[in-house]
Parts: sequence; C-alpha cells; structure tokens
Amino acid sequence: MSRPLESLILFKRHSANCAVNKSRIPKKKREFFMECDCQVWIRGRTPAGDIVPRQSTGFSDLKRAEAMRDAYVRQGRAESGSGMPVTECIERYLRLREQDLDERTLAQHRLALERLRSYLENRGVFYAEGIKADHLESFKTDGLPREMASTTRATTDAKIRCFLRMAYRREWIKEVLVEKVRPVRAVYEQKEPYTDDEVGTILEQAGKINGGTHGYASKPATFRLLLELMLETGMRVGDAVCYDPRIASKGDSLWTYTFTPHKPKRTEKARSIEVYLTEDLQKRIEACDWLSPRLPFWYGSGSDPDPVAQAVYERMQSIGEKAGIADCRPHRLRDTFAVRRLLSGKLHLEDVSRLLGHSSVKVTETYYAKWVTSRKRRLERLVSESLMDS
Repeated sequence: MSRPLESLILFKRHSANCAVNKSRIPKKKREFFMECDCQVWIRGRTPAGDIVPRQSTGFSDLKRAEAMRDAYVRQGRAESGSGMPVTECIERYLRLREQDLDERTLAQHRLALERLRSYLENRGVFYAEGIKADHLESFKTDGLPREMASTTRATTDAKIRCFLRMAYRREWIKEVLVEKVRPVRAVYEQKEPYTDDEVGTILEQAGKINGGTHGYASKPATFRLLLELMLETGMRVGDAVCYDPRIASKGDSLWTYTFTPHKPKRTEKARSIEVYLTEDLQKRIEACDWLSPRLPFWYGSGSDPDPVAQAVYERMQSIGEKAGIADCRPHRLRDTFAVRRLLSGKLHLEDVSRLLGHSSVKVTETYYAKWVTSRKRRLERLVSESLMDS
C-alpha cells in the first residue's frame, strides 16, 4: 500500500528470472508488483526533508518493508512537527471550495497551492504546523517563475492567502500566518487599443482568410462580422461567439442585446449585460452565412464556447503575423471599444464600465485610467473656475 503523503516509495527491483518480466504488466508498473520473492527497495524523502537514497530494505516481505518505512516516517514527524500533512490540507481546502468556484478557477487554486506544496517539501516542510512566515515570504520570490507577470503573482498570492485563512480557521495551523505575510501588490498595465489603421488591416485580412472547408476559414465574411461585433459592442470573445441576433430587440435608434456573461463567478448573483448594435451591423449579421443553424458565429459540438473562442484567437494571431501587428488578439478589440468611447468624451467612465460589464467602476479605471479624459477636463474646468473666483 503506497503512502504518497509520506513521500517515501516502496518498490521492487526484479531479478531477470522473475515471473513479472513475462507478464502483461506494463514495464513502468512492474516495480510496484509485490507478489514475488524479489527484495523490496525504498526511495524518497522523509517528513523532515532528509533524502533516503535508493536502497534495499533487505526484506522480500512487504509488511516488514512497510515497518521500515514507518520508522523513517516516525522519525521525520518527530523532527518536523505533527498535525495534518500539507498535501491533505490542500485537498480538503479544494473540496470545500468546489461549490464556490467554477472548474477553471478551482484549477488555478490547485496550481497555486501545488507550487507552494512543492516549495515547502523541498525545504523539508511536510506538515502544516511546520509552515512559517519566512517560508511564505521566500516563496513569493523563489517559488514562482521569474517571468511570471506582476498581476499573476498577485492573484497567486491571493489564492494562497485564502487557503491560509481557512487553514487557521479550521485549526490546521496554529498561527495567523496571513497577517504576518505582506500581500503582493499587482502593477496593472494600461490597456493598449489598436490604432485605426490596425483595425482597418485586421478587418480587411479577416475577410480574406482561406484554407479550410469548415469553421471560420470557410466563411471569412462571417468571421469579419464577428470581429466587427466585438469592436462595436466591447463583448468578450466567449460571449460574442454566442451572439444570437434573434433575441436582440429594436430600440429607437439601436438594437439592444441582453445576455448573461460566459462563466460568471459562482459567488456572484447572476447578472445580465446590455450592449448596443447599429441597425446596419444587426442586419448584416442576420443576413450573413451562419456557421451553424443555431448561431451565426458558432460551430462545433458541445455547449462550451471556449474552443470556439480559442479558434478566434488563433485566427487573429495568424492575421497579426501576416500583417505585422504585434499582440493581435480578440481582447484588444474590447480594449479598443472602451478607449474609443472614453476618448469621445460623450460617455462617462461609469457608462463605459456598465457597457463592459465590469463589477465596479474601479475595475474600469484600473485598466483605462490614462484614457479617461472626461474627468480630467471636468477637474481642469473646476480648478479654472475656482481660480477665477478667488
């Protein structure tokens, strides 16, 4: 019986005439076949962090070999502390969060915590009570890839802090470690829209794509309309590929399309977003060559829009390479929509935030602060008026 939490593995090095070599058991799994008289070997790391080099236990009997491994484990526990193993804490935490997080976010939590676990084990920390503030501070600089972006570091740190709060609340750790460790502050890069010339080139090249009998390559005019839709409404690509013109409603001068964003947070109440299309774009979408009977921009099976969104990303990357446009991807169409509306001076930041479906105006300002001219002009006017009155 293997015990992955102890990080000590029992295995066998079978002799040339062992029956397992003539069996159908895959070669990679033969070392864990114990139904023979070959000697049991051991390798791995103790809970104290000491490496046990590959060596024979001197026993053929599995129970006696397991007793030897247990001796290593008991010794390691005495040296490195007791309580719940870090691995078990992580698994319990993830099970408790399954109801709150969607599958993708849960996987991100797992990745962050597995990086922490690996870092701790490399420093001989196998049990939660052995985690110190110094480990967590060092992890931020030594345990994460150096090329990791500031924002990704911040979100990774936030996920680990959530884990530490629950670990203390459920008494897996005895210290309030989260209060002893400084949070990582993200440095958000300001969004960069496409220039007008780049937009023109992208749309022109989108209408010329060719090279397939299915998907967007088979209907370049439809693909171009999809990009125009994102540019005119600011919709994310995952929502745009699900656009259904049949449920849009005609207003006084524009068409209104109401939808629920793709994969909203489970902890948030489901909310809808409204975007607006011109009469011309709506009519062209209705009359275009649809990719499927269900939706104009959707193709393939299933109900997950992510694979379709990925296809859009790959097409735009290809267009960018051919046209010499750096960082050519769908989300920059959304950025271009936002910046164009802000620079027009006719919409307030709050209005643009609502059109983008952001959870708060603060989110919008974080990414588009340098493009918010209306507030600057208003502040300039108020300061000018105050100086004239003084």
